[in-house]
Amino acid sequence: MEIIKIKNLNAVTYTPVKPPDINRIARYLSDGKILILPTATIYGISCKYDDRAAIKRIYDIKKRNTDIPFIILISSIDDLKIFTAKINKTAENIINRFWNIDNPQSLTLVFDKKKSLNNFFTGGMDTVAVRLAELKFLRDIINICGPIISTSATVSGEKTFPKKVSEIPSAIRKQVDLIVECTSSLPGGESTIISVEKDIPVLIREGKVKFKDIL
Repeated sequence: MEIIKIKNLNAVTYTPVKPPDINRIARYLSDGKILILPTATIYGISCKYDDRAAIKRIYDIKKRNTDIPFIILISSIDDLKIFTAKINKTAENIINRFWNIDNPQSLTLVFDKKKSLNNFFTGGMDTVAVRLAELKFLRDIINICGPIISTSATVSGEKTFPKKVSEIPSAIRKQVDLIVECTSSLPGGESTIISVEKDIPVLIREGKVKFKDIL
């Protein structure tokens, strides 16, 4: 297991990460590796969204049931066409307000999945949960390797939010291939999850973005 250290991510969108590190991290993901990555809130576990073997490893590492799907991180709104064939007007409005801005918000949207998307990657569900990566360095990585899954770097069922690598259970740290560590603590918290399958948005989990603001 290797570690790449990144300096202060308090100004998460603007902090530069050296291109060699971006390319190296993207190469790990493209090669089917499991990574711990800092998000805009907490540390998460990631791999390529369509790598069945890597996803299976993450389910095992987290001790999570395979019928509970993971959130998929994308680098641009154009990536949505990989996962859904329908974006209604409500979803468009929310995307423009919370994603299509200089500092994308911690908002996950649940869409009807594209029929061609393998059931394994959505836990057998007819929906898919997608978030535009808030951090620029994550979007840079995804631009190279393609969309990735993201799930908290915790054992399934435990309500902990690791803001430092030291807060991640050692059993998880030992089983990944690469840790990208920020030298400062992350802010903590969860993304808000909203279903936009219908014209009226439905709250699934409230986090950093308040539902009243979405409405």
